[in-house]
Amino acid sequence: MGINLDVLIAAASRKTGLPEEKIRNAVNSGDVSELRSFLGAREQEKFDKTMNDGRLTEEIRRKYMTDGRR
Repeated sequence: MGINLDVLIAAASRKTGLPEEKIRNAVNSGDVSELRSFLGAREQEKFDKTMNDGRLTEEIRRKYMTDGRR
């Protein structure tokens, strides 16, 4: 079972105060640099560590992506 991306984007919008469309564009393009700029230094460090951990990113992709590549 995959997650509902629209619900996730709406929650992220409420949490960050960013417009849903800006988040949706970042998700679709894969360019999270603008969104990342809204994180504090500690959160940026955690984000970078996560994104550089191939095992963890693959685990996240398998758990949440619903594109049939499971």
